[in-house]
Amino acid sequence: MTTRARGRPATETISSLSAHRRPEPLAPQTAPSASWADVLASLEDGVVVVNAGGRVVDLNPAAEQLLGVSAMQTAGMPIEELFRLSPWLGQAVRGTLEAGVGRRRSEGPLFCHGREVPVRAACAPLFDDELGEVRGAVMVLNDLSMQQTLEAATRRADRLSALGAVAQGLAHEIRNPLGGIKGAAQLLRGQLADPDMIRCTDVIVREVERLDGLVEQLRELGTPPRLQLEPLNIHRVLNDVLSLQKQSPAWGRVTLLTAFDPSLPPVRGDRAQLTQVFLNLVKNALEALRGSGELGLSTRLDARFHLRRGSGRAHFIVVSVEDGGPGVPEPDQPHLFTPFFTTKQTGTGLGLAVCHRIVSEHGGAIGYEPRPTGGACFRVTLPASEVDVDG
Repeated sequence: MTTRARGRPATETISSLSAHRRPEPLAPQTAPSASWADVLASLEDGVVVVNAGGRVVDLNPAAEQLLGVSAMQTAGMPIEELFRLSPWLGQAVRGTLEAGVGRRRSEGPLFCHGREVPVRAACAPLFDDELGEVRGAVMVLNDLSMQQTLEAATRRADRLSALGAVAQGLAHEIRNPLGGIKGAAQLLRGQLADPDMIRCTDVIVREVERLDGLVEQLRELGTPPRLQLEPLNIHRVLNDVLSLQKQSPAWGRVTLLTAFDPSLPPVRGDRAQLTQVFLNLVKNALEALRGSGELGLSTRLDARFHLRRGSGRAHFIVVSVEDGGPGVPEPDQPHLFTPFFTTKQTGTGLGLAVCHRIVSEHGGAIGYEPRPTGGACFRVTLPASEVDVDG
């Protein structure tokens, strides 16, 4: 069995393992079928092909990206070496080769190049049609990262919705007495001459207003406004947010670093709601920097995942907001998007919860990860629009 030579198309590699019977054309006008190389390259699932001895013959581009190696680097490599850190995958391939039957789909972690990726794996044998012998096997790896992220976002959104329903009922009951307390404090202030007593009434009014604002945030969490969806240039939204924040005293001597991909398609979103999300994230970053350091914003297309819309596909756009501040302690990270959880002395703990709700309503996801060089990084993933932005 020969392995793939430099520059040879994947068609020859696959064909050498499996003698596929070519179907007769249905009619003279039937369009010619795509080559195996085109088929493999178009798959968004990773495909690993091995020979009867369990050595790698070929990888498609999706598998190369998932595993972080090229097909040329792995040619002739034992499957156990390729999946050295994830032995369950190598065992599935060996079991398929020995039994000559496909292995059921199973899920587990794929460890590769210092990262863990949840995958669903399926393996099937390749037969020699004439001899009936197993000549190899093909393993298909489906990256479940985005699926699990969106599922977690949905569960969190459901919990927020339940909390919001409770908050909606409390809002009315709380606001009525708050209005009475504020009005009484204002009337009392007009009757007082003692400066200390006047300051006390001012404190009452200010705290009532703060509590009223908190109730309003809770109400919005439970009854989000109807989204006005349209194709948006995400860079315009981000530049508007940056223009606003540059006028803030919190900007100080902060250095802005941007890495925007100008070729990105528009996103399908509500301009006001997405502005609120990125305004909140940039504000948090500036608070963490305390007037000095680096603030980074970047955009890119995540080609690993897509949404099926009708007969077409829509990819995801990723926006990253990073800062060189102290970051978030590891014990606090799982609670970042939980309502009322905050590490700030003056925070309400609702800002990131509202961000999560807005992004989830857009069919996206938001997550946190620490920066390798120190600091925080929030990533917002949004589905791209099929329609271009006018103008």
